[in-house]
Amino acid sequence: MSKLFVGNLSYQLSEEELKKTFEAYGNIKEVRLLQNKGFGFVEFESDESAQKAMEELNGKELRGRKIRVEMARPRQSNPRNHRTSRNMKDQREQSYRNSNYRNSRGHRGQSQRRFSSQDDR
Repeated sequence: MSKLFVGNLSYQLSEEELKKTFEAYGNIKEVRLLQNKGFGFVEFESDESAQKAMEELNGKELRGRKIRVEMARPRQSNPRNHRTSRNMKDQREQSYRNSNYRNSRGHRGQSQRRFSSQDDR
């Protein structure tokens, strides 16, 4: 993999500055800087270039901050992002029913309603 994660970046750093910092190590395919997050990604055309940049730049200072450079890992999927609106509606309804059931129960699940054995006629 030739994609690097670059962390601990200054919020004032631009994509162009990031690109200039890394292009000395090889041909860059893509630079992506997440604004106001303090990290970004640099993708090289070759694995060797990425490895060399990682070894040389990890821990170096850029705009007053020691940057962290490492191989990017594949993004983890978040199962909550894959819910459909129908599933979410069903979950809300089920949660509502559960909360109503719990509210109708007293301490330790005892019913709050007391029934007498006598007829109230």
